[in-house]
Amino acid sequence: MTLKSVFLAGLLLMLNACAPLPISGQATAPGYRIFGLGAYTLLGELSRIAALSPEQRRRELATLDGERRLDDAKRFQLAALLEREDSVDAFERSLKNLAAIGDVEPRAQTLIELMKKSLTARIELRQQAARAQELQDKLDQIKALEKTLQQRSTPGKTP
Repeated sequence: MTLKSVFLAGLLLMLNACAPLPISGQATAPGYRIFGLGAYTLLGELSRIAALSPEQRRRELATLDGERRLDDAKRFQLAALLEREDSVDAFERSLKNLAAIGDVEPRAQTLIELMKKSLTARIELRQQAARAQELQDKLDQIKALEKTLQQRSTPGKTP
């Protein structure tokens, strides 16, 4: 390959990366037909939520919690918002929302499965951290008890 062909290939790759992502509900090019939720849509939603301030996330979360029926796009949005919360309950709610998402394209399904694995690992990590703290507290109690027993068993010094 010549330098020109390598340069052209690199330029085309960069231009392809700059192409706008399709927006949910917007008509897409024939090569990017989206069945249900598409990977581009999901990635765009994840990046949008990552850029939100905590207050904006709380407002959107409250709005989505107030809705009775959620479509797949809103379920994913709610799951992504809940993933940003810092509690096991929020992680479990996020998993439930991801499990309720219906028909998606294969690449989007891969992203959803990765999110599920990540949430499951975070839940397990929290549970293990709580268990480790519980065991550490018990160990501290045992050490304190051992120390008091040692103090009682040592004979007092006579003047």
